[in-house]
Amino acid sequence: MPIMIYRLLVEAVEAYGRPVTTRELVGYVRKRIPMCADHVPDHLPVLYRYGLVERKLDLEKKAYVWEPKKPYKSAEELAQEYPELFLESLYYHAVSDELAGKPIPLDLVIEFLYEISGGEEKRPSVIFVKKVLKKFKERRPDLYNKFVEEVLEKGRPSDPELLDVIRKAVREIREEMTGGAGLPTRT
Repeated sequence: MPIMIYRLLVEAVEAYGRPVTTRELVGYVRKRIPMCADHVPDHLPVLYRYGLVERKLDLEKKAYVWEPKKPYKSAEELAQEYPELFLESLYYHAVSDELAGKPIPLDLVIEFLYEISGGEEKRPSVIFVKKVLKKFKERRPDLYNKFVEEVLEKGRPSDPELLDVIRKAVREIREEMTGGAGLPTRT
């Protein structure tokens, strides 16, 4: 998940217009993809060790503030430059691999994970994520093929309605697989 946390840090810094505290980033991530919020404190030091983010002590806030080093890198660039971070980013790797066989834009991965997790803070298992995506590919090959074609060609689907239909299909598969009960969790 380090790559996902990096990209969410970029988003948060852009949204706040300044470096953010760990607490602010956790809050931002909780709103964007709740299942990843508890990983923020673990992955910021990893990103710091790799030289991808800067950390400064803000005496007024009595906390560290974090900011990605510029120029910001895309998730795909990070995956190529730091394959070990890509492999550590289990969910990013699983969704990208299952859908396209290579890294895809992180915002698309987040959208899929949000639907698969039901927007909950509890994380589904990676196996469950892959099962949902496999069922999506089997049941809706038309949508899957159109999605992959556009992502590989343009970086993302050009039709926002296509994403809405895909999100709905993935949500329905998740609901069917869970029977309305809780998600299978990561162990």
